[in-house]
Parts: sequence; structure tokens; C-alpha cells
Amino acid sequence: MSLVNIIEEDASHEVLKRFLTSKDRQNLTLIFITRARLNEDPILRQKLFQRCSIPEYVWSDVCKRLQGYFGSEDIFCEDETTIRSHVTWFHFEVKFPFKELESGYVWYKMGVTTTWTEPNHHTIIFFDAAKSVQDELKNRCENIKASPAMMNPYWAHQFLLEPIVACYNTAVWNLRDRVRALEEHRRNGRTISRAPTGIEPNVGAQAKGQNFGFNELHEILRHALHTTEILGVAIQTMSSICGRQKTFDDENLAPEKAAQKGGAAKLATVKRCKNEIAGYLAFQQSIVRSLEARAKANEARIRSEITLAFSTVAQLDSQVQAEIGQAAQADSYAMKAIAVVTMIFLPSTSVSAILSTTFFDFKVNDGEKVSGDFWIYWVVSIPLTLLVVIIWYLWDRRHPGRRSIFSKSHISTATKMLDQC
Repeated sequence: MSLVNIIEEDASHEVLKRFLTSKDRQNLTLIFITRARLNEDPILRQKLFQRCSIPEYVWSDVCKRLQGYFGSEDIFCEDETTIRSHVTWFHFEVKFPFKELESGYVWYKMGVTTTWTEPNHHTIIFFDAAKSVQDELKNRCENIKASPAMMNPYWAHQFLLEPIVACYNTAVWNLRDRVRALEEHRRNGRTISRAPTGIEPNVGAQAKGQNFGFNELHEILRHALHTTEILGVAIQTMSSICGRQKTFDDENLAPEKAAQKGGAAKLATVKRCKNEIAGYLAFQQSIVRSLEARAKANEARIRSEITLAFSTVAQLDSQVQAEIGQAAQADSYAMKAIAVVTMIFLPSTSVSAILSTTFFDFKVNDGEKVSGDFWIYWVVSIPLTLLVVIIWYLWDRRHPGRRSIFSKSHISTATKMLDQC
């Protein structure tokens, strides 16, 4: 009889029915199924859960909305002392951004239940498994051989965790490639504009010639925040798995119990297997911790890029404002220079206009081109001009917060304009 029985995601109802009614058990039964199918067929879900001793509250809205959890339960024989089965259920979520999708990303919400039945039968139900996880688990099934480690309920977790951790690894390093591409754009002096929001392997090489905009920067940051969050939850979930595995081994695979069942050889085998499984689970947990550190670094790097981008834009804006201020100041100087010229010529012009009215009669003698009373114009115009200038100067001095019209720059501008006149 085959050691492994794989029930595909698109398996017919008859295949599932044979599994539910069959009394034969392979060492490993691996079932891939979608939550949508079980939602559409609650009777199938109920029978499947009963067969594998899965608690119904795993299907509650609370568990469906969580990003990760772990639970376990011992199923005892009629004597209520001997463990007949050990059931665990846990959940992992991974976020993959894809530019091909309208939303720009997709969540893989992978739920798993494992049922170990004494002595070495494992049933694994994988809900909504990612395609890469399905393919990897199927490949691993081809190399499965009967071993004493299957007598441990957490052999199934050793079998499952590596493909799931690989999903986290891909998500983290793809995001790192996107951040790297953004940094390369900045170092190469490229402008901030629109760029794809998708995250794929080797994005640094693909994104050459593309530009990034502020919306894309915040999209990358959002992906980084989610990645950090789900990795933190994954670490908690794996810590719970490791803790429960240790508790189960200490309670049910203690040296004295193993010695009673099979002597020294049995004791050595049990000890070796449980240490091997515990070490492997701890190794996978350490990988996820390292990935979390990388995810936090990605988050810090993208925050730094966003801060730098806003600072650069603010600096450019300040330069533009300074140039506008200089232009406005030059216009102000020109207007003040015009005011100075007007102030100098207005009194004499006014006097000339008044003296040219019919109220005054300055007759020119025969042979003269200029009236002999022309001096009156200068006697009146010069003092009047000086008086106006003095009054303006005194008024201008009363506003110390404003640059005086008689400052060197103003006088220089006025002098240049007078020269041009």
C-alpha cells in the first residue's frame, strides 16, 4: 500500500467521499481544498471536520480574519488516559504584490490542520494553498519513506513548514529588490514620476529607465508594513508550534514511557526523532526571525527614501520661492526708482504748468528768445523739489521695518534709470 495519498484541490466529490468512508489509512494523507468549496458545501465540511477531529470554531469569522494562530487538542481513547489522536490547526498569511492585478497585490491566506492518529498516520488538510506550496509539497511526497519520526505528531509540521517559510522568503526579498531599485534610481539622478507597483524577482534589473512617484513610494511602504506585521505574527505562530511540540513530547514521549514500550532501543529512537523534529522547527523559526529583521530593514530604508524625497522637493520649492522673492524684490526696486524720478520731476513740472496758465503774463521783449522772468521758475522749483524730498525722507524714516527708499541699492537703481533717461 502506498505511503502517501494526495487529494487534489479539484478532486471530485466521489474522491472525497471515498476518503471519508474508507477505513484504510496511509501514513500521510494530504488534502488540498479551498475555503470557497467548503463554504458552498457545509455538509462536506462537517463530515471532513468530524473525520479529522477538527473543531468547528476553526471556521468562525474570528479565525478567518486573523493573520495567524495556532491551536491543538488531544483526542483520548475510551480509558481517557491514552492519546488516540493529536490535532493541530494553524494559519499563515503572505502578501505578494503583483503589477498584473488591478489591485496591485494578492494575499495568500493559508490554513492548515493536521491530525495524527496512533501510531504513525497523518492527515493534513491545506486550505487555499499557494500554487508554489502545493507543487513543493507534492515533490516532497515523492521522497517520503516510512520512518520512526512519523510516530511523532509534529513530523507533519516538519514536513509543512519549509514551503511556507519559502513563501515568506520570496515576499521579503522581492520587496527588498523593489527598495533597491528605488535607491538605484535616486543614485542615478532619475526624477520622481510614475512607476509600476508590482513586486517581482530581480526588479532592480527590470526597473531601469522607469521612474517612481510619491504614490508608488507609499505603496511600497504599505507592502513593507504588511510584510513586517505578518512576519511578526508568523513568529508567534511558530513559537506556539515549538512550545506545544515540546510539551507534547515531554508529556507523552518521556524516556520512562518510551522505555516501558520498547526498551533501550526504543528510547534512543524516540529521543533522536523528537530532538530532530524540535531542532528543525527551531531552525525554521530562526529563519523567519531573520526574515523579519530584513523586513524591518526594508521598511526603514523606504521610510528614509520617502523622507529624502520630501526633503528634496521642499528644498527645490524653497529655491523657487527664493527666486520668486528676488524677482519681486527687483520689481519693487524698479517701482521705487520710478517713484524717486517722479518725485524729483513732479514739483518742477507742476510749477511749469502753473506758470503757463493765463493767470501769469511774462512778455518777451523784442529780440529775446527767453523771458527775463525765467529765474522765477528756478527760484520756485528748486526749493519746492528739495522740500518734497525732505518731507518724503522724514516720512520714510518713520518706518524702520521697511528698507528706506534712500538705501544704497535704491539710489543706485534710481541713478541707473536716470542715466538711461
